[in-house]
Amino acid sequence: MHVEIRAMSITEFRENVAAQLRYVEQTGGQLWLQRRGRVGCAVVPFYQVKVLDTLLGASVEEKADGLNREYEAHAAAKRIQAAEDRARLERGLGAGGAVRTRMLRALLEEGFDPWESDGVRRGTWR
Repeated sequence: MHVEIRAMSITEFRENVAAQLRYVEQTGGQLWLQRRGRVGCAVVPFYQVKVLDTLLGASVEEKADGLNREYEAHAAAKRIQAAEDRARLERGLGAGGAVRTRMLRALLEEGFDPWESDGVRRGTWR
């Protein structure tokens, strides 16, 4: 089975992500992403990930569960940090440096809760 491989810089990939992902999904080809001319990672079709998992001895589901556990630990740490930041701001103290403190105070004055959403996770890992 012949798999077409395209190598490109990360910048080039970023410029037309949608078209490159369509290429991978529709053709089964691979994208090798380079930084300063060295391949650092690859975008591959999902069926190839399942083959790799079989060879490496871990299932996609096991990895998804692991990622979810890591995320839950991360989310708990973020909740603790948010509570500490709020408490410091309420006492008139800083929260992580002058710039961050000003940004958090400005967001709170506008009625926006800077801790309500998490930019790390946009869905589930399945």
